[in-house]
Amino acid sequence: MPWWKNKQLRPALWFLSGLLLVALARDILANGRPLYCRIQGESFFPGLRSLWTEARMPYRHPVLDSLEQNFLWRHFTYEAAVFAPVPFTPGEVPQASGDMLRNARPGTLLPGSNRFRHWLGTDEDGHDVAAGVIGGARIAILTGAIAMSLAFSIGLLLGAIAGYWGDNRLRVRRGPLWLLLASLPLAWFYCSTVYAWVSPSVSGWASWVLSILAFLALPFLFYQAGKLLCRWTYFDQTVLFPADLIIMRLAEVFTSLPALLVVIAFAAMLKAQTQTLWPMIAFIGAFSWTGIARFVRAELLRVRELDYVTAARAMGLNEWRILSRHALPNAMRPAYTAFAFGVATAILLEAGLSFLGYGDTNLQGATWGSLLQNARSYPELWWISLPPGLAIGLTILSLNVIGETLSERR
Repeated sequence: MPWWKNKQLRPALWFLSGLLLVALARDILANGRPLYCRIQGESFFPGLRSLWTEARMPYRHPVLDSLEQNFLWRHFTYEAAVFAPVPFTPGEVPQASGDMLRNARPGTLLPGSNRFRHWLGTDEDGHDVAAGVIGGARIAILTGAIAMSLAFSIGLLLGAIAGYWGDNRLRVRRGPLWLLLASLPLAWFYCSTVYAWVSPSVSGWASWVLSILAFLALPFLFYQAGKLLCRWTYFDQTVLFPADLIIMRLAEVFTSLPALLVVIAFAAMLKAQTQTLWPMIAFIGAFSWTGIARFVRAELLRVRELDYVTAARAMGLNEWRILSRHALPNAMRPAYTAFAFGVATAILLEAGLSFLGYGDTNLQGATWGSLLQNARSYPELWWISLPPGLAIGLTILSLNVIGETLSERR
């Protein structure tokens, strides 16, 4: 029976499916701008505009630009308008006259209105709690999925190399190896240089993509140049590369470092430049690969000695083909288990960082951790801490249930 048909998993799967649906439909469920409105006979969709463009871009319409600039979306008299069930954008602080309510109780009406309510109240800074819980679902899904996808890719690659080749099976030609190792410090230098150069002119995620591409391009070029050196006999000779020793020592270094403190240190370093969600996700992923690498390595140490791998090698198949087509697919089950637990850890780590005040400053009040931050000063205000606390707890519990089920499969 497939694991997803397990009856014990149904509550967890239903909850995570609902969480994913809420994350995808965030702009429809919680939005301070009308999803649809009619002004002077023209129809507009300002609330849905964020699905294809930046929400704060100018509308190039005098009425809409005036509403955006003066935060009067909920006070304008429309010919027709449809608002989201939660008429507040995650992280929005109402700035129109008399709009801000601090520590408002659940169900409180917006001042001057008889239709817009704070369904779960507000926190100390005036953020709507219901909108923050809905927005936090998207941040949690993004953090868990992207960070662990990065960690899974790194751990899978390094664990496969360490487990399949070990210390005595991987032989590399001197020319490409030496130039590849020499390129790593230069790649790090030019990666940071490209980031500092392009970050003032492009958005945060684009500058990170360009810097990562710069980091990957230089070692690739050096490796290709190393192949040219193989025309000389000395550089064409192969040397034994202790992959298992180096990768496992690197994993021990990463394991010995407390991930939360290291990510906080990097966040503090970036604070003077930019502090967006994407670097935080990248740091979380970069410090979460060790478990996956260890599981894949341990499984491949067993699989590589099986008869079908030996037979494939005897047939003269390429080692990379044997690894990717035959050995690695049979060593993935522990990695899936580690992935499920890793997603839970990444979400919890992001919530902890938001609680401590790190992360994207534009997401204050729009993540579960940042909502809990206000509850620290006002523990008696249950409507601030209970919804995000329940969301974090149920998400972590659901992922752990899935991880335990995967680990028990035979």
